[in-house]
Amino acid sequence: MASLTKAINKDLFDKILPTFGNPRVQEPVWDEGQKMFICNEYESGNGHRYYMGVRFCDRIVIVEKVGLYHTWTYIDGIEIYAFNGQKLDLVQKRDYDKTFRGEEFVRKETANLLQSYLLGVLKMQKSTMPEEQLEKEVQGIIDSCYKSYLDRDFNTRLTQILPQIESK
Repeated sequence: MASLTKAINKDLFDKILPTFGNPRVQEPVWDEGQKMFICNEYESGNGHRYYMGVRFCDRIVIVEKVGLYHTWTYIDGIEIYAFNGQKLDLVQKRDYDKTFRGEEFVRKETANLLQSYLLGVLKMQKSTMPEEQLEKEVQGIIDSCYKSYLDRDFNTRLTQILPQIESK
């Protein structure tokens, strides 16, 4: 049992938190404050930092492209992916230029993008839904994407989603 514990500690913690001088393996890291996984973090030649934030639920994946310029945080883009059973399909995307990032702004923009997508799907199917019901459904999906990964009752599809996140 001691050797198994030692192997888990060495393999896991040396990759995520290596000793000084060794590179850290780029794996998604959970950011509890933003309720999303941080991945693909890098620094440009000008000293600006960029990262991709990923949050998800059992129905969609939301990808935020974020830029940190000096003391400002900008949203560079929002993408929404939907599961097709085997992989993620891009269903909505919006790019931004010099737009300050705030959680409320991102939630509102994501809800607008998701609602537009669902309205398009309903129109293609020649179907309708009351606006209040559609807004309630969209808000429920968005809220489930902001649920903490650290909650005990968090129902994850992490084993299916992580390979998709890492390939982006």
